[in-house]
Amino acid sequence: MTRALVVDDLEENLYMLRALLQGHGLEVITAHNGAEALSAARQQAPDIVISDLLMPVMDGYTLLRDWKSDPSLTHIPFIVYTATYTEPKDERLALDLGADAFMVKPAEPDVFMERLHEVLAKAQGGALPLGTPVLDEATALKHHSEVLVRKLAQRSEQLAQRVQELAASEQNVRRLNLLYRVLSETNQAIVHLVGEDELFRTICRTAVERGGFAMAWVGLIEQAQGRITPVAWSGSAEDWLDTIRTPVELAVSENRVYLSNDLASDARLQAIHGSLHQAGLNSAISVPLRIGDKMVGALTLFAVEKDYFDEAMLELVVEMASNISFALDNVEKERKRRLAEERLQQSEDANRLTSSAVEASANGIMITAITPDGNPIHYVNPAFEHITGYSRSEVIGRDPRFLRGSDLEQFGTSDINAALRNTSEGKAVLRNYRKDGSLFWNELSIAPVVDASGRATHFVGIINDITEQKRYEAQLERQNNQDDLTGLASRNLLRDRTGQAIAHALHHKHFVALLFIDLDDFKRINDSLGHGVGDTILCVIAERIKGCIRERDTLARLGGDEFVLVLSDMAGLQDASLMASQVLQAIAQPISAGGREIDLSGSIGISVFPADGEDYDTLLRNADAAMYKAKQTSGKAFCFYTGDMNVEAMRRLELESGLRQALGQNKLTLHYQPLLDLRSGQVVGAEALLRWRGQDDVLVSPAEFIPVAEQTGLIVPIGEWVLHTACAQAQRWLQEGIELCVSVNLSTRQLRDRNLADTVRRCLAEHRLPAHLLKLEITESAVMEDAEAAASILGELKQLGVLISVDDFGTGYSSLAYLRRFPIDQIKIDRSFIVDMADNADAAAMVESIIGLARKLRLQTVAEGVETEVQQAFIKRAGCDLLQGFLFSRPLPPESIPALLRKVMAPTVIPVPTERTERTEP
Repeated sequence: MTRALVVDDLEENLYMLRALLQGHGLEVITAHNGAEALSAARQQAPDIVISDLLMPVMDGYTLLRDWKSDPSLTHIPFIVYTATYTEPKDERLALDLGADAFMVKPAEPDVFMERLHEVLAKAQGGALPLGTPVLDEATALKHHSEVLVRKLAQRSEQLAQRVQELAASEQNVRRLNLLYRVLSETNQAIVHLVGEDELFRTICRTAVERGGFAMAWVGLIEQAQGRITPVAWSGSAEDWLDTIRTPVELAVSENRVYLSNDLASDARLQAIHGSLHQAGLNSAISVPLRIGDKMVGALTLFAVEKDYFDEAMLELVVEMASNISFALDNVEKERKRRLAEERLQQSEDANRLTSSAVEASANGIMITAITPDGNPIHYVNPAFEHITGYSRSEVIGRDPRFLRGSDLEQFGTSDINAALRNTSEGKAVLRNYRKDGSLFWNELSIAPVVDASGRATHFVGIINDITEQKRYEAQLERQNNQDDLTGLASRNLLRDRTGQAIAHALHHKHFVALLFIDLDDFKRINDSLGHGVGDTILCVIAERIKGCIRERDTLARLGGDEFVLVLSDMAGLQDASLMASQVLQAIAQPISAGGREIDLSGSIGISVFPADGEDYDTLLRNADAAMYKAKQTSGKAFCFYTGDMNVEAMRRLELESGLRQALGQNKLTLHYQPLLDLRSGQVVGAEALLRWRGQDDVLVSPAEFIPVAEQTGLIVPIGEWVLHTACAQAQRWLQEGIELCVSVNLSTRQLRDRNLADTVRRCLAEHRLPAHLLKLEITESAVMEDAEAAASILGELKQLGVLISVDDFGTGYSSLAYLRRFPIDQIKIDRSFIVDMADNADAAAMVESIIGLARKLRLQTVAEGVETEVQQAFIKRAGCDLLQGFLFSRPLPPESIPALLRKVMAPTVIPVPTERTERTEP
């Protein structure tokens, strides 16, 4: 067996060569250096020697030289197998020293064995020339020394480099240990996670305090704006946080790890190189943080040293970011889990509330299944039982159609059936029947219920019992077409009947007349006898007019005391005249109401189709204008419409509009008509009379605008203005030394105001006017409209100290005896009595009676409208106290009153009336 001597100082090399050679059938002996090899060979010569060059004690070159110089060994083949001496000079020296072959480690096993067998074969066959040294000993030593020196220099360099590598490795190990500590504490923070913000602060603080980093920060992406917001940071460069952002921005924008061991050399960071240098930062790593697959931010670490991050540190930082991402993902999962639990709880609560709401709902609710055979009921709530009268056990499993009874053909059933076929929502109003057979109107709404796959499995039906609503609608329909008080046609029905009459007249070439009927002075009835009596009279009038008309005619009440009569199919205008006359005669018949006989009259305006209009609105407007014309002729008449009547109607509208403007633009003024004391001949008071300067500063007659003010309600604000203006004027006169009692007329609406006394009190206080210098005039009819209320309000006014006067006395239905119930100081005899008394003995007797009775009741009397000396003499003789009229003075502007007073002497102070004692009938 061929014996091989292997010489190498490294045990692993010996092991590998031994295994290789033994595997090829060679016997192997080993030596660790040249000295051991020579000793072993001299004891037992090998067949071949394989030696390394770089060895302790004796290197391979020395072994080779000694080997070839030994006669007993020089014939044994010597193969140099080295990994250190690999240069051509090294090989040349070995061959010059007698080596038979030179091989560089590591060689492929097959190549190595092939070369070994080649050397052995040549040696055994005598073909291998004996390797003999070609250099003398001195030269060999010189070359050997040169090789050793060169190798020692190389080894020195390698050693220095190795030392540096070891130092760097030690630094890296230290850094890795620090980073491992950061990773460990990060994991601990994750395990004891309280919240994301605390986790981020812990990581940043630990990275700087434990990991040796110059700065660490965590930024999260604002999803709405896409920018990165710092949420935690630590380190000496915190002040530079807002400027040193580019690394994290690059990591986020590129969705990958950003790493730089020389930040100053990265051209992408050019904008922040100055900040980085000033902060002393040279290396950085930024690793994206994720929740699931979604990037949510980044962890960024800065170091002072360059080349701070190697592969191992990169892996650790990435692992740390991965752990953080894992924690964030768990936090998000936990948040979603809790949210899902909250939603589930809310859903369960909502289901409980829904169930409770369904059970407590006032609407009937039923749930039906969708089956091929129909829609059997699965559930009904208590309201369903209450509405239908059926118990739950009686309806479960039945199709809801049974509620329709035999009334199957209904308008809304097609809508419900279509919704059932199409599994869609549907709504209809149906006639349903309760268990007792009674009808109820069902506003039914149905909607499908779908399962998780989207397939409709049930229907929910809501039953809304609208029976009362239907009854109310029917009632409204009746009210819409029928007047509540009289049962006559309403405005809507009147419009419809008029349209039908016009259409019929067009077809048959006939006429249609519209008669607008208004009761004369009907307000007097309501004011004096009350609205109850007024309503009774209106019903009587309605029946009387109905007795005059034909079956095809229509009578309607528009409201108040206004009626409209439509005469259809008239052959000529005389039919309208005859009907108007009959209606007026019917109205004129006395009516017993309120315990007395009441005489009424009416005014009628007539418009005719097609001459006066071709539609309802035009005919009604023109008939209304004709009615006003009839009233202007003293009433109790009818009048056909003419074109100029619209001018009068427009005049009324202009008056109303102008009066509203006048109130706000200071175009109203007061004139004052003096009251003369018939005994002393002195002026003791003045009545404030309203005047209005219209367009072009021309005075508008009160007879023209006062009725308009009363009809429109403007009389209320105008009345308050008159009260304030008159009190202010009385105070100015008082300051001038003129003490006059000013009379102010109150409208019926003002007298109804429960706050009237407060209004008068404020007015007196505002103008600092003594109460006895203000007299309030009220009409007889206003007092009698609601005697109890009037007595209360007049009592409050009397407590203020003002005087109360009854105006137009004698025109109403009251008596002096009745009026003594009220705190009245004065009555004014209506001018109609004063005008007639000279030629009418009855009127004269009435005046004398009023004055005589008033004196006994200690009431002051005023004669209004005195225009002649005969009238003055009569009332003075009858004992009247005061005179008012054109005979003494017309109404004057306030600035003219002082001049008048100077002519008749200064007025005396009017004594304040004292409380009257109890009186008995004379």
